[in-house]
Amino acid sequence: MNKIRIIFVGLLIGCFILTALILLKIKNKEDYRQKTVLAHEIHKALDYLMVDLYDARGNTIQDLPADGKWYNRIAFEGARLGALEYVLKERHLWRLNNNHALLIADDIGGLRIRRQKETPDILEVQLEAEKNVELISNFKVRIRH
Repeated sequence: MNKIRIIFVGLLIGCFILTALILLKIKNKEDYRQKTVLAHEIHKALDYLMVDLYDARGNTIQDLPADGKWYNRIAFEGARLGALEYVLKERHLWRLNNNHALLIADDIGGLRIRRQKETPDILEVQLEAEKNVELISNFKVRIRH
């Protein structure tokens, strides 16, 4: 009787471990798929943000002092497009230009921008995409004066 119990418990533990490994593999595949979608959203945001920020004139940046603190929006004058503003509303990144709103990316959980006192002509940008998993992208752009 004891041998049967030991075999039964061993099989039960084996089945539990196998089930746990299968569920972990499924979760990892789903996380990978989610991160791929989020990477695409970050790429769309970077396509616009990097070009527009590189085109920004430093003396026109509004409400973003060189104090090292993170801010969640940026407004500035671009050399080509004029007044631009990037804002995050309900997990969507929007570019506002001359009363025209353009949806840039979805599932964006955070937009953070800052300038350091020592290097006020460099913008540090952090984009955080999230949907069950999180993906963060950081970049720096030197702005013209």
